[in-house]
Amino acid sequence: MIIGLNYSLVLALVILFTNVIPFIGSFIATIPAVIVAFIQSPVLAIYVIVGVTVVQQIEGNVISPLVMGRKLDIHPLTIICLLLVAGNLAGIVGMLLAIPVYAVCKVIITRLYKLFQLRKQ
Repeated sequence: MIIGLNYSLVLALVILFTNVIPFIGSFIATIPAVIVAFIQSPVLAIYVIVGVTVVQQIEGNVISPLVMGRKLDIHPLTIICLLLVAGNLAGIVGMLLAIPVYAVCKVIITRLYKLFQLRKQ
């Protein structure tokens, strides 16, 4: 709506629902927005691409790690490092599994530590 794109609300809803697909969902949904923008004006299509890229970078690198970090009690930098390492070692599957596996391991280790601390007393 800010850049004057026709059907911006409908296109935003498409991006909202496809954003559930990890990593590529929002970019898949960007295709219709770029097509509609290109029909209006080729310059507007560039604005859409730049806008979606900027928003996805902010959401993926700032907002998501902060939200996941608060809910899972994991530092956001740890989440970013986990995703980078898992992506290099195991690709997309590794990125999907890195945070849940880390969270489970963290809970197991902290509970075992507390259990051993109670037994020492």
